[in-house]
Amino acid sequence: MSNLKISASFTETVPAGTAVWFRVQDADLGGALAERYALRWEVTGPFPTDSVTQAGRQDPGDPALFTMDTDGFRPGAYDVSCRRTRKPTQPPGDHPQPEDPDGTDDVDAPADLLAAADRSTLTRAVRAEAVSGKGDDPGGTADLAVFRLRVVPATGSRNQDGVVPVSLQRTSTVPTSDQVLWMIIRNRTEAISFARYKEFIDSVMCGETAPVRGARQALQFRGTGAYELLCRATDAFLMQEMGVITDEVVTGRARMGATDESPGWREIEGLTPEQLALRETTRLGFRPSKQQIADMRADYFEQLRQEFGPVLPYLNTIQARLGDIPLKGPMEVPATCYGILRSRISDPLSIELIWSYWHEEAMLVQAMYAILARFQNRTPRHGPDPLARLDIDPLRPLGNLIWGWAQEEYSRLTVVRRSAEYEHEYGLRLTGQALHPPVQTVDRRHKFLASFHNLLFLAHVFFKEDDDTTVIADGFPVLNALRETHLLLAEGAHNQYGDLPSTARAEMLVMEWLLSRPEMREFLGGRVMVPYPEPWMDRVDSLKAMQRWTDVSVTHFRDLGVYGEQILLSIRFGDWSDVNDPQQAANWARYWRPEMQRYTHAYRAATGVDLTSRVDATVPTVLLQRRLLAQRRG
Repeated sequence: MSNLKISASFTETVPAGTAVWFRVQDADLGGALAERYALRWEVTGPFPTDSVTQAGRQDPGDPALFTMDTDGFRPGAYDVSCRRTRKPTQPPGDHPQPEDPDGTDDVDAPADLLAAADRSTLTRAVRAEAVSGKGDDPGGTADLAVFRLRVVPATGSRNQDGVVPVSLQRTSTVPTSDQVLWMIIRNRTEAISFARYKEFIDSVMCGETAPVRGARQALQFRGTGAYELLCRATDAFLMQEMGVITDEVVTGRARMGATDESPGWREIEGLTPEQLALRETTRLGFRPSKQQIADMRADYFEQLRQEFGPVLPYLNTIQARLGDIPLKGPMEVPATCYGILRSRISDPLSIELIWSYWHEEAMLVQAMYAILARFQNRTPRHGPDPLARLDIDPLRPLGNLIWGWAQEEYSRLTVVRRSAEYEHEYGLRLTGQALHPPVQTVDRRHKFLASFHNLLFLAHVFFKEDDDTTVIADGFPVLNALRETHLLLAEGAHNQYGDLPSTARAEMLVMEWLLSRPEMREFLGGRVMVPYPEPWMDRVDSLKAMQRWTDVSVTHFRDLGVYGEQILLSIRFGDWSDVNDPQQAANWARYWRPEMQRYTHAYRAATGVDLTSRVDATVPTVLLQRRLLAQRRG
């Protein structure tokens, strides 16, 4: 085994600008190494094709010594290698006795570089990594030795011209425990996405098996009860997937060693470290590990733990104000019981009504009612009906489902009820023949739109500052806007807030699933080459074109609903009324940056208003009407 090694004057990590010397040695040859072999030094890195050999100098009087100045080196790993080639005059395999078995005497190095090294405070070390390669040596001695030197940026040092190096870097990110709440919100909103819903409903309605109360029972697509089955399966899906804090966390079973069966946490724990890093690194500002996320979750919920379990800070504040009202026990269900519903405190729904509003503006509901009118052989308009050739045959189950949908029309939410709730929660209203004359509302959140759009505008100002390495971005304006929007959302969380958003979501998911059926594509057609994210969307755009409704793609309205819901949930359930740390607002803006940028882009595409340049509080339905009139005129 060969003892060819490279020793260096410093440890493997040095700051840029440090002078380093290297010596190659072979214990079998000692000082005769340079006499028997020709030595060639090379320096590469940090990229394989990046050669910086010219930065070093091989001592002509002692070829085994190589000196190098790292001034100007980029941070990274550099491989310093020495390859030996046998001189022709040396007989192969003839190795004399060692003349200098140590070969590490510092006096062999040039005096100037040794002096520079001695003035350094770094620890001196002798370390080497050898890579064997027999070459033409029958004795099997190594022909190559490699030393990996890692160079880091210089700190407070001056270069040879007396200039202090300065680097521009992004503002540092300080983690906060509430980031785990945003992870859970994003996970739960994605869990009730249409893609996940369709996968579940297909397994139920197409005769496959689906989990029912822990068991597996075959559920068939059949008879007049098919629509009822579809509705019950939709309710079961939403009941399973909605929620921010789960029963296992509330009851403390997970903390006592039991398995945490919450769907959201199971999905997060099921990610590989690489998947977790890809999903969350850019949002959190650091590369998280599973243990870090678990610690953040434990810390966040531990701070909020009450006698019966953890509570979100916002809801904890509300519960404290209702301290005179008892909390209902886990098994108290009689109607005469008086108290606060435990599930509404511990497991708030991860649903926002703004999702339904933007899908309604996308003409989802109007499209289904146009199909229903044709199915019932009536037309809602004068003149020829664009859907006159829509013939849904009775041989396939879609006709049976639409029959059930028509029969249950009396039990569904009306457009009047939804519009009134949109105004109550967000100050948004709908227009159309069904709302003429306009509905008179008692409580309208007319300040919400200005507040929310101001938050989006300030967030984009923050993004520009945060991207500028010469500026430390201030998160306090974002924090004030978050506090204002949070209070306005809380004012609208009354009366129908606890039930209408989930009911509207269930009804619209059913509409989307009916439109996504293959029969609908056959009856309505659609642009096959357009990359719609969800299969129901091309049907709606086709019907809009037939009816001469707005030509704005349904994709933009869908994005407004999906990303607007995530943003508002993070504002509603955060403790923004009690937070006074701008770092939390800065972390919030960085985490939700992709969603806010997608929302503002979709808003501009749908309404023509750029929220990144100014705050516009005009109700979207007014802007959409203007665009529709301009479309029909031109």
